[in-house]
Amino acid sequence: MIIQKLYLTKDHLSLFPEKERVFFILLGHLANEISVLTKLMILSENRSETEVVRKAYSMQASIIARIIIGKLYESWVLLEMNFFKSKLSKQYESKLTNDGQQALRNLKKYFGKKNLIKSIRNNFSFHYPSFDEINKQLKAIPNDTNFQFFLGECNANTNYYMSEEVISNLMLNQVKSKDTTLQDAMFDVFQDLTQVSGWFVTFSGDCMITLSEEFLGKVKDKLKLQTIEVESQGNIWETKIPFFLDWQKKLNFSD
Repeated sequence: MIIQKLYLTKDHLSLFPEKERVFFILLGHLANEISVLTKLMILSENRSETEVVRKAYSMQASIIARIIIGKLYESWVLLEMNFFKSKLSKQYESKLTNDGQQALRNLKKYFGKKNLIKSIRNNFSFHYPSFDEINKQLKAIPNDTNFQFFLGECNANTNYYMSEEVISNLMLNQVKSKDTTLQDAMFDVFQDLTQVSGWFVTFSGDCMITLSEEFLGKVKDKLKLQTIEVESQGNIWETKIPFFLDWQKKLNFSD
């Protein structure tokens, strides 16, 4: 696996106007967060036939998905403030590649109307549901419903699955369309999450290249670039984040 290490100095950054310089840094931050969280979501999926393992992974994936959704909404707010309202869009949108322009069009169309990401972000990603919302959801549950808690020998291996199931169903009931099932709603959520994540990462990378060519183009021959060969750390579709872990070795935070 080949990685290109690019060295930039403060003098290089000074070649960017102030608005572009700040936006350049924010785009890298945005892309890093979405890329890492998307990896975590993929790595957290496990279709184990063992119920206790399967439900631990289900809980883990749901939590990561809600965090990503919150970040996607905040990413759109970032573009609104630092790309559109700053007028940078008028200068650079037309300079993006076709892929970058299409990703931006997709984002504008998606966030320009009612969408699942905004609804989930406002009620579940960065805010806990209200007392009344949870109470209403509990009252709607059939009396013969069976829930589970999975209690580990240490807190880190405990899964309060009942709580996650109630919250997830509450979320899906709020975003699902009429005459659709909760399973359909879950599919829609993950489809939106996957598509919008891809659009943001594509736009961010493309816009950073556009800004770099605009302001570093004259000095690109002087930029230091190092080629590094890195051994792959695993296949994304085969590697999984474990849930049940041995915590016998205690961490000593006093060192």
